[in-house]
Amino acid sequence: MITVLEGGITEVQGFRAAGVRAGIKRHGLDLMLIVSEDGPAPAAGAFTTNLVKGAPIIVTKEHLKKRKLGVVVANSGISNAYTGARGMRDAYRMAQLTAKLLKLRAANVGVASTGLIGSYLPMRKIETGIRTAVKEVSNSREASLNAAKAIMTTDTMPKEIAVRVDLADGTPVTIAGIAKGAGMIRPNLKTATMLAFIVTDAAITSDALRAVLQRAVDQSFNMINIDNDMSTSDMVLVLANGRAKNRRITLERRDQQFQAGLNCALTELAWMIAKDGEGASRLIEVHVKKARNLDEASRAARAVAGSNLVKAAVFGRDPNWGRIVAALGNSGASFDPGKLSLELVSDRGRVDMIKRGKIMPKRTIERVRNLMRSKEIEIHIDLAAGKSCATAWGCDLTYDYVRINSRYTT
Repeated sequence: MITVLEGGITEVQGFRAAGVRAGIKRHGLDLMLIVSEDGPAPAAGAFTTNLVKGAPIIVTKEHLKKRKLGVVVANSGISNAYTGARGMRDAYRMAQLTAKLLKLRAANVGVASTGLIGSYLPMRKIETGIRTAVKEVSNSREASLNAAKAIMTTDTMPKEIAVRVDLADGTPVTIAGIAKGAGMIRPNLKTATMLAFIVTDAAITSDALRAVLQRAVDQSFNMINIDNDMSTSDMVLVLANGRAKNRRITLERRDQQFQAGLNCALTELAWMIAKDGEGASRLIEVHVKKARNLDEASRAARAVAGSNLVKAAVFGRDPNWGRIVAALGNSGASFDPGKLSLELVSDRGRVDMIKRGKIMPKRTIERVRNLMRSKEIEIHIDLAAGKSCATAWGCDLTYDYVRINSRYTT
């Protein structure tokens, strides 16, 4: 059983957080810390596969070779991407200063940055912010919320989650996290801009943690598509301090309950990111079933959720099912169009648009338009080709998305 708790990072015993204003952005909090009270803990990460990677991605991947992190430091406003040697020095400096203040090794610090590409970090402000954050870290509810706010860029709301799950041996463990992301999101994370930082009190090896993280990422963050653009700075980090004192989870002795709990936490954060897409007025949730295999189910769901034509139709409440069919046909999934079924669902009802290849009568169009007035639209697709299913999330494409991204640097 998985129980959703109120709060975020600080719901897990042994972790403290802080979010402060360093002055990197024009307004608001813009630098955060997550600190393990027990020092370096088993850690794992998943990162953007974009060829152009931010300096913090390179530094954090290098540090994770030690398989343990004791603190994560992140800033918003500037991504420190495409900044060359100076960008690398700045990322290392963030790790070194944080480590010095917390009496750790620099290799035990994860570094992340999000924001404008191609600009240098204002290091005096960054260093002042780190010093302030170190003084302010706490396990309060407010500290977790401030950390979630400090990584926001074009987000309209902070995103945090905490869940509790009983493991196979009966031990209750807590998994909590914060995330940010609103635009430039089509993650393809391997061993959005999207950042997510997860902590847990479970006892688990770093190898096992990396394996369960990838599985959870594949069905959550990798199933979001806001605008078909992959960031240079996507990063998910997870730290596990072992305070729950459960029988240690390893690659040889896995725990399906822990996997389920992590899946739940990351899926909730992914859903929040999709709902908060830049300029979004409606969430799109695409459910694909009866695909030949999981890969094809995922391809089909992501193709529909990421289609700009589908997004525009949802924004305009235009029941143009042809755009959904076209996206499916171009997804790489194998199916017989003559057996396809398509249904739209919202809190206003559900309407079949195609049933086993048969197009529904035109008189249903007004029912569909009314259904599409809802803030959350579900597209249910039956490929009638197998037994696999997948879910993807996106949002509509609005005038505000264009407005936000036409003046991002100004």
